[in-house]
Amino acid sequence: MSRIFYDLCYDQYKRDMDEADKIYQKSGVMLVAVPLLGGVIVALGRIDIVKSCFMSADCCMSVIKFTYLFSSLVAIVLLLVSVASLFYCIYPRQYKTLANMDVWHNWQKGYQNYLKDNKENSESSNRVDPDVAMLHNLCERLVEAQPRNAEINERRRKAFQDSVLASGIALVAIAMQAFFYFIMKVQGI
Repeated sequence: MSRIFYDLCYDQYKRDMDEADKIYQKSGVMLVAVPLLGGVIVALGRIDIVKSCFMSADCCMSVIKFTYLFSSLVAIVLLLVSVASLFYCIYPRQYKTLANMDVWHNWQKGYQNYLKDNKENSESSNRVDPDVAMLHNLCERLVEAQPRNAEINERRRKAFQDSVLASGIALVAIAMQAFFYFIMKVQGI
């Protein structure tokens, strides 16, 4: 294994770990936006018109009330979907990481002791420098970690995108709810 391959593997590994941190940072925005949108839904909410929606003689007002209630319900459901996706996004995952430096230092010492103990049994041409052996071992672990970490990040990224999409559509439903709320206020209902 060459040093170039190690650098390539480590750079990809590092990018995946940095992306995990960025997803957590982006999630903070959604953790603020979702309760704010929920507060707007509650502020615009009117349960008292449910009965009058189906009992009103005025067909136009019944349609307005029904559309108001329907847009409220759609906004609530979409915010719940957004919250579920957001929780799935920020739920802690077990990333595959490299061992800490103490473990690698102990591994290198153990490998050097192994070479010393088996010095007389092996030819000098078959011996591998401890740094090269450690580089080889690190590359193997990086190659194992990168696809797993990338898959975890892809699932988290998709969950975050789903959360943003659901909140965006909920915002449209809230705008409809606000529009019909305004119409009902103007009509005195």
